Amino acid sequence: KMWPSARASLEFAWSPKNPHRWDLDGDGVMDGIQHNTYDIEFAGPNTMTGTWYLAALKAGAEMAEALGEADRAAEYRARAERGAEGYARLFNGEYFTQDVRFDAATQKGMLTGRADVDDGVPRYQYGPGCLSDQLVGQWFAHCVGLGYVLPAAQVRSAMLAVYRHNFWGNLSAHESCQRTYALNEEAGLVLCTWPNGGRPNYPFPYADEVWTGIEYHVAAGLIFEGLLEQALTIVRAVRARHDGVRRNPWDEPECGHHYARAMSSWSLLTAWSGYTWDGRSGTIGFAPVVSGDFRCFFVTNTGWGIYTREEDSHTLKVLWGEVNLGKWKGVSGIASLNGRPVEAEGREDGLVFAPEIGVPAGSVLRVNIQ
Repeated sequence: KMWPSARASLEFAWSPKNPHRWDLDGDGVMDGIQHNTYDIEFAGPNTMTGTWYLAALKAGAEMAEALGEADRAAEYRARAERGAEGYARLFNGEYFTQDVRFDAATQKGMLTGRADVDDGVPRYQYGPGCLSDQLVGQWFAHCVGLGYVLPAAQVRSAMLAVYRHNFWGNLSAHESCQRTYALNEEAGLVLCTWPNGGRPNYPFPYADEVWTGIEYHVAAGLIFEGLLEQALTIVRAVRARHDGVRRNPWDEPECGHHYARAMSSWSLLTAWSGYTWDGRSGTIGFAPVVSGDFRCFFVTNTGWGIYTREEDSHTLKVLWGEVNLGKWKGVSGIASLNGRPVEAEGREDGLVFAPEIGVPAGSVLRVNIQ
């Protein structure tokens, strides 16, 4: 039911009816004017909007394939592959930059946020800067199991660069005339820096601010890259600022109180637990980034509960709804549901339940490791 609208939304990127002409040439790289969360438009290729686009193409391919549209899925994947090659050219050896492109004669009227143009170049770009949001679409792709949308080595390098250049352990010397969400001796991740120079006279608004919603997704991205200490350093800084004395621990404001972007903190759980869920096939999996006993919350489209890993077992305890399982990735052993044996076929990548089993609320599915 939703697929035709989702497909039309994605394909608007290269529709002749799109006045912004994002990807008319089919190279998988978004050109033109791209409105974004900073209340302005970026002009020209950049990996903030670009990784969203690549992730959308990969997600669209998965949906198309699931609905029997193999040719469309192949088209989306091919465009994403071309885009990855194009965006890789924005990599400066350390992180991804913006290629500012602007035609004042045809594009100035498309600047709906702040339309100032100086000497033919629009204000509020970041150019050679190190943007904390430069891999936001890559983060989301990892969260939903789509894998890398850009070369893995470049992604890891860029994540380290964001941490190295944009995280301040002490903000006392940080100059900002913008809104103050972190200050003085507090630590935080600023939205953008220019480690190699080239800061525009008018960078995008909020460039010098600290937003928890971005701090959390960057921390999750670091976890996906195995950079655990850097991730924890950022998260500890956020929570230290919201310790109940300095600030409300239940409210992390950005453009307003209880701002939704801070819910990116949930992705920390996904990244740390290595949790995956495919509702089409009923496939669940966990791959915690730490060894030893482990316990975490999980949620599917029909139920939620607690996953526990111990030395001799893996267990799923469903607390609400029902979880229908066709496969449990990454485990092997003898399965039981509420103490009764369950038929399961052991494969190289996990246990397959045939037929699919339902685990209702109050039930425990256990796999004893052999």
